[in-house]
Amino acid sequence: MLRRIVWIIIAVPLALIVIGTGAAFSLPATRHLISGWWNVPDGLPALSDNNLVHYEPGAEEFARDVAKLLPAAVARVEAVQGRRFAQPVTLGAYATPEAYMAANGIGSMGPVGTTLFGRINLSPKLFSLQRRRLPGILTHELSHAHIQGWLARQAWTGSLTYVALPNWFKEGLAVMVSDGGGAELVSEEEARQAISRGEQIEINDAGSLFNLTEIRFARAPAQQDPAWYPTVLAYREAGLFVSYLHESDRAAFDRMMKDVLDGRTFAEAMRDAYHSDAKELWEKFKTSFART
Repeated sequence: MLRRIVWIIIAVPLALIVIGTGAAFSLPATRHLISGWWNVPDGLPALSDNNLVHYEPGAEEFARDVAKLLPAAVARVEAVQGRRFAQPVTLGAYATPEAYMAANGIGSMGPVGTTLFGRINLSPKLFSLQRRRLPGILTHELSHAHIQGWLARQAWTGSLTYVALPNWFKEGLAVMVSDGGGAELVSEEEARQAISRGEQIEINDAGSLFNLTEIRFARAPAQQDPAWYPTVLAYREAGLFVSYLHESDRAAFDRMMKDVLDGRTFAEAMRDAYHSDAKELWEKFKTSFART
């Protein structure tokens, strides 16, 4: 108990420094972070044959499904992102919304998976109404955990290095690696049509402390309903772009990933690998599917 309290004293202020400004310092956000650290899945029962997969009582069957999918998901992430995981990843499978929201760091049932403090939290929705999404979401979150694990080797600066990666890259990579996980409700063709209409994401070379997770649009889509649509469209567009980077020059993509995992800035990694910057490559990407 004392050790947990000491870690909260250390980890939560650091998390707030990483998150930065604005709403991150509000009482609800702080409370969710503290709750997430206090309720990390490590304290839950673990499967007897896989002590990385923990579960809330009532979710053991869910956890067993996760464990069955885990080897293939890990192999997929390692194959695309270029190296083995730096450290094992702990996962939590939840049976109730209350326990999931207490652990996921945001206090919401909106996302069905989150990666917080190096642990992956999986919503009970993935064992019921959205069961078909489990393989994709699991792989998506492992993509994030893989990068975080390698950057964490840079001690406390690893979190800042992860924040400095562009959101479109982090989420687009996770969507691409997971074969659409997180973007299932918008098709690739819908995303291409949106880009052709000018409803395209903003492409930048770095992330920001002022915006930890959102992929912003250079020009917002006309369709704003349902509320999830712009976010999922942004994920799909980002996934298409990262897929283009991967497929158009695999050797360059591999060099870029190596540099990213070694902690170089994204702009440097892209320039050295592709001899171009993200905005120039985005324009080539748009031209590539405009001709098809």
